[in-house]
Amino acid sequence: MDGPDDIVAKDLGITRLLRVFAVLSVLVLLALAAAPARSYFSEWRSAQRTYNQLARRAGLPEIPVAIRQIWRPELEVIDRCASCHLATDGAAPISGQSLFAAHPPIAHDPRQFGCTVCHGGQGRATSAAAAHGDVEHWDEPIFERGYAQAGCGTCHSGVRVGAAQLVDKGQKVVAETKCAGCHGAATAKGGAPDLSGIGLRGFRADWHAKHVERSASAAADAPPFTPLSDDEVAQVSEYLRAQIGAPRLMAAKALVYRRGCRGCHRINGVGGDDGPDLSNEGRKSAHDLDFANISGPHTLRSWLTEHFLNPPKVVPGSQMPNLSIPAAEADLLTLYTLSLRTRSIPEGLAPRDRVRAERLGERDFATDGESLFGVFCAACHGPRGEGRTFLTLKATFPAIGEPEFLAIADDDFLRKTINAGRPGRRMPAWGTKEGGLRPEEVDALVGHLRSLSPTPPTIEAVAAAPIDRAHGDALFAGLCAPCHGQAGAGSAVAPPLAAVDNPATHEDSRIYGTLSFGVAGTAMGSFRQLDAESMHSLIASVRALPPVSEKRSGWAAQKGTAERGAASYQKYCVRCHGLRGAGDVAPALGNAAFLAAATDGYLTATILRGRGRTAMPHFGKPETDHPQLHPNEVVDLVAYLRSLR
Repeated sequence: MDGPDDIVAKDLGITRLLRVFAVLSVLVLLALAAAPARSYFSEWRSAQRTYNQLARRAGLPEIPVAIRQIWRPELEVIDRCASCHLATDGAAPISGQSLFAAHPPIAHDPRQFGCTVCHGGQGRATSAAAAHGDVEHWDEPIFERGYAQAGCGTCHSGVRVGAAQLVDKGQKVVAETKCAGCHGAATAKGGAPDLSGIGLRGFRADWHAKHVERSASAAADAPPFTPLSDDEVAQVSEYLRAQIGAPRLMAAKALVYRRGCRGCHRINGVGGDDGPDLSNEGRKSAHDLDFANISGPHTLRSWLTEHFLNPPKVVPGSQMPNLSIPAAEADLLTLYTLSLRTRSIPEGLAPRDRVRAERLGERDFATDGESLFGVFCAACHGPRGEGRTFLTLKATFPAIGEPEFLAIADDDFLRKTINAGRPGRRMPAWGTKEGGLRPEEVDALVGHLRSLSPTPPTIEAVAAAPIDRAHGDALFAGLCAPCHGQAGAGSAVAPPLAAVDNPATHEDSRIYGTLSFGVAGTAMGSFRQLDAESMHSLIASVRALPPVSEKRSGWAAQKGTAERGAASYQKYCVRCHGLRGAGDVAPALGNAAFLAAATDGYLTATILRGRGRTAMPHFGKPETDHPQLHPNEVVDLVAYLRSLR
């Protein structure tokens, strides 16, 4: 056994371990030192130190260097933007410094709601990139310059767009009467409020009467007030309701409702279902979008703008056609779409417009007929109902504002068409679908369409006009004979026109009424497009018709034979309306809702009179690609169309 002298010293590596521990200790110390150093050199501290330097030079009070935070738990707001944008939290603004500039005047105090509620971005962040949302996994970046007013719509989702014609006239009245002399933001006198945000604050309904009353008792040197007419008061009131301090947002919303976007898209529960629901479109993540066909930056704003300019290019196969809108309109549509990201707000803090819309069902658009047509119909049928055809869509949208159509379509047909739509086609059943039209709105739409008809000359103007028998006979041959026969003897589709035994003036009045307003439920539409001389001449020609042996009271429209009508349909109609009325490029004549709304008289009149400014020919006279159809052929064709049901 070895003794103590035989023990050999061995290297246990302690020296090396001590060196490692020393290095690690230094690294830990550096890390601990880096944390306060990083904080000291952070962007917000640097901004505040810069502010204090500039404030000292300008003789303004300095601020304590600290994180500035707005916390509104009921709004889910934790907002530290004021740590850099100091003037929004009460610090004195410094001229010429955008970071320290005063916030433009708005209806709300930023210190009450913070910045991200309106501007977007990441409120908890303390660096510029993170706060502006320019970081990965943050889907609500700050609105780009020029689009900040989109933030107003996130809370004020129920702000109403007034009737465009009234708003425009109201703005003109305000300018002409120099209201800004007292109410301008920079020239307010005698406590007169600034009108730029009056639509949010609200105003008394009797404002005009109060102005007149105060003007009568005002001092001699007070600015005069010009009393307005009742129509002008209504126009100015509509204009004032649109003043919410966000003119670009209101212009964008008005454009959306003039362009008919809700005809295809549902927004906040109201609109069509042909396109995607846009209610929260402004919250869409750019990470979920395909930018393969986008030439601009990969942002939601850029994608939306290019999509509005050319939908089929951005989304190949898109059902949304190229609307050929100008760049300025695409920009406004983008701003409006960005505003569609409704924020959750306790009802006690929600703005009045939103509560009225959500709780009381108030519309955020005007409900006169012209405005409703813009909101729901203009995208497909055109702003004036002139009809539209899109290169990327197979269907043609009919011209429902065209005079020949309105001459033969009675109110009942229009109402049924709006209510029931065209199942299987792109025309919704607006009167029965959820988010559609209310009964009084359907009536308003019918009234608007009727207003697009030409105004007939007055009976007094017709009676005073000269008579040109040759012109009257030519009009009779072209307008009346296709249904009533060359001598007015009647046919399978229309009764004889023998004059009745009444005084001439009474007979003229009866014929005038028929020409001006038609006969509902029959093939006799109106001819109100005629001028006074033409109408008087035509009345004279009708009164000069020879007597007929067949009594008018015994006449009845004949029923056709569907088998014979099928042959005519194949010859003249199938190329546009498709097999069995499927509607390839023209309206679907075999559609059950269409056949339920259309009377035999409407079908007959459409065939014989055609549809002006459309591809529908006039079969009441011969043309290059078809002969004139005899009334018997017409009733057979109508019978065939009925068989499609």
